[in-house]
Amino acid sequence: MHRRSFIQLNAGLLLSSPLVSDMLETIGSRSKPMEYEVYTCQIGKYSCKIIRDLMFTYLGKDYFINPSTEQVAQELMRYQQTPDNIPSPFIVMLLENGSEKILIDTGIGHSKEPILFRGNTYHFKGKLMEILTNEKVDPATISHVILTHLHPDHIGGVFNEAGKVNFPNAQFFLHEDEWNYWFSSRSANQSPLFKLFIEKNISPLSKQHLTLIKGKEAQILPAVTAIETPGHTPGQIALRIASEKDNMLYISDAFLHPLHIEHLDWQTNYDVDHELARASRMHLLQLANQENMQINAFHFKFPGIGRAEKSTNSWKWVYTT
Repeated sequence: MHRRSFIQLNAGLLLSSPLVSDMLETIGSRSKPMEYEVYTCQIGKYSCKIIRDLMFTYLGKDYFINPSTEQVAQELMRYQQTPDNIPSPFIVMLLENGSEKILIDTGIGHSKEPILFRGNTYHFKGKLMEILTNEKVDPATISHVILTHLHPDHIGGVFNEAGKVNFPNAQFFLHEDEWNYWFSSRSANQSPLFKLFIEKNISPLSKQHLTLIKGKEAQILPAVTAIETPGHTPGQIALRIASEKDNMLYISDAFLHPLHIEHLDWQTNYDVDHELARASRMHLLQLANQENMQINAFHFKFPGIGRAEKSTNSWKWVYTT
């Protein structure tokens, strides 16, 4: 059983991306009301809410960099999309079991005032905190926050504009390889805007309750196991969520579109290492297939739940909601 809730919220400029890059500087105003959506299901003992608090549109030339434009356009037709209009939700998952409230990623965050950065003005209008209020979830009751990787659309909601953590009583989890990459010279060629988000939303966590996950696989909570899936970023994690007889695989940005499942050799401009990304995708597909797991994908059509079905030499994505 599940339910979907639709609520209208006012939205101004909505700017975000898996990789906030030069693309931000060319995006204009969006003044129409924004609708968010909540999908609710049960995973064993855990009530699961998948929250969509904004939408973004991507381009085929960034999502798929090595196939031909004609092939991309033809394949996107099956998903009623075009190379210049690939809609993507940004989601946050909330797992609740009594006093245990686990938030997975935090969205892009919300800035009431424009951010002036290197001569450009940005507005970030994520609605997570407002949505949690509407859903009668007190941020102070969030017990755990898991950050799958350190791109802005996943970490922007950690702190508010006043520099106070939005989830003051939560234990935060992040893979040590992700931390080490972004706080080293290896990330020097990444967008300065990324560093701004990390400085604002991650650096202060060293003073908060922060646990760095170690190794390729680690059970971090009774129902949650982190699986390192490098490629999109060096320390991105997927999450196996298992309770009683139910299980789900939260893949974050390991796949940005179902076509990355169906065409494993198709590369995206948003991965730092294409070979590692492909290996991580294969590992996740095999894991989901072996353990008969549903998959939840951050950037797929909301709520991003489905299965990867294996045929002789390929995989096929099937939405189950």
